[in-house]
Amino acid sequence: MPRIRAIAASAGSGLHWLLLAAIYARLAAKAFLHFPRDWDFLAYHLPGALAMFGLTSYTPEPRLVAVISGFPPLPRGVAGALVLATGRFSAAGGLNVLATLALVAGLLWLHPRAFSLRWFLTALLGVPLVVFHFASGYVDLFAGCWLALALAALDGLERDAPKPFASAWLFVAALALAMLSKFQAWPIAALIGAAGLWRFGALERSGRFTRGQALVLAVALVVALGAWPARNTIVYRNPVYPVQFPLAPSLFPNALVEADSGPFNLPRWLADHSRPVRFAASVAEWNRFHSGERYYWSLDQGARANPADSPHHRLGGWFPWTVAWLALGAVLARRAGLVPTSSLAALAGSIALIAVLPQGHELRYWLFIPLALALWTARGIEGLPAPLRRSLKPALFLGAVFVLLATHPFAIDPRPPQAFAPTAARAFWAAQAAHPRTEPARICNVNPDGIFWAGPTFSEYRVVACFGSQEPVDTPK
Repeated sequence: MPRIRAIAASAGSGLHWLLLAAIYARLAAKAFLHFPRDWDFLAYHLPGALAMFGLTSYTPEPRLVAVISGFPPLPRGVAGALVLATGRFSAAGGLNVLATLALVAGLLWLHPRAFSLRWFLTALLGVPLVVFHFASGYVDLFAGCWLALALAALDGLERDAPKPFASAWLFVAALALAMLSKFQAWPIAALIGAAGLWRFGALERSGRFTRGQALVLAVALVVALGAWPARNTIVYRNPVYPVQFPLAPSLFPNALVEADSGPFNLPRWLADHSRPVRFAASVAEWNRFHSGERYYWSLDQGARANPADSPHHRLGGWFPWTVAWLALGAVLARRAGLVPTSSLAALAGSIALIAVLPQGHELRYWLFIPLALALWTARGIEGLPAPLRRSLKPALFLGAVFVLLATHPFAIDPRPPQAFAPTAARAFWAAQAAHPRTEPARICNVNPDGIFWAGPTFSEYRVVACFGSQEPVDTPK
């Protein structure tokens, strides 16, 4: 009987791996072959990525040019390099695949024996926003992977860790990549960085680091955290240009984007509640019970119809079922001594900070939290007592199955971008071909599709976008 059970367990494990391989291979294929058409991607992610490598003749409207100039550059560089290397504009969405692979590689290096990759990958499939972002052109998962890797590397800075010096450099590198990825990562990176500095000092006091090693690491960490804010301060006199500096906006009056989007990204029923309540409502998806309107998960959790009046606008996306089980797994890993106090404090402090931030309820910005819970659960799941293990594993599996069935994330449309060009853009191409002009054409009020006016490969016609009351398109006569 024990032998039969072992054979059955081995067969189940093998089938599980085959399913995961098929799912992730399909999502990765979609990331490289399916051209994203979401607002942020078309409006400034793709234009910025292509411009970095001279692959487009399109200039977005001035406000978005400022966004591209001031926002951290790493995602643009990776996305543009993928387009340049593959010749496919759809490959820009592969940046999240690369970040996830880097996270997995870092976790396996940090915990080569005490880490279940199978259950880590299963847990991620139970988080709708992770599934959507894996094959999208958005950069939220990209940034979240570096923050989660920094938290994992923080685990390697404990006194009894086998390779603290190498883990420290991985920690610094992960936070540097996070800082170069997205503004929303900055306050979290600073808080996690403070925990790392405290661990550097503790390791120096215990004799595992020399004073010189600790000093070099501390300087490297400060540079990693401060490089892009310092650059923006020098160039634009605003560390978060073009966004309004939230702590002291009067010090940096040249902001073009408000830090708090206010009622535009918040349901009316939550408008009078405090930010921590908004965050809790979003994590628990209380909006499901607020009205009879059907609730959908989506890439940015924007309501499909009538966003201004929808009770669901910008709320949820982690799936409370999955979050609850991952929280339990993390608690059990902590009880088993696998989650150090410094890492736990850094995550708890991050959650407390997010709960008071203006966009705290928009959960796509904080994907490092379910990633961190998943990695801690995956560290401890195989060492749990049998009853707990038999409860946690099926729960994570069922959560993944439910999310995949609910989101239908596998459809791939491999057509090139010109297949999705608006009719007005096609008419513009024809007019430009019939009457060539050397000066740039001005187009107005066509966001986020303005880049299509630049031609079938976004580089045939010089186009400058604007926003205002002008005519929609300035075509040659």
